[in-house]
Amino acid sequence: MSEEERKRKRLNRATPRELEVLQLVLQGQTNKDIAQRLGISDYTARDHVSALLRKHAVKSRGQLIALHAAAPRTRKTSPPLHLSDCSAER
Repeated sequence: MSEEERKRKRLNRATPRELEVLQLVLQGQTNKDIAQRLGISDYTARDHVSALLRKHAVKSRGQLIALHAAAPRTRKTSPPLHLSDCSAER
């Protein structure tokens, strides 16, 4: 099983609220920030982060962020523009 398949399986076990919390963790938000943003208590935010760490089998927020940052992106990007693609005449 590839790392991408393992990641997908872990995310399938996450609740919708945990996925919201995950997005905020990946943005660098603290538990307090997450709690305020989602209208939940600091303790509930902490519990969601703990559940994410457990489900992803990591010990810190940094490892969780690194796990998602290192994952290959599935969205294709267009190639960069070249000067010949730009026209000064309009």
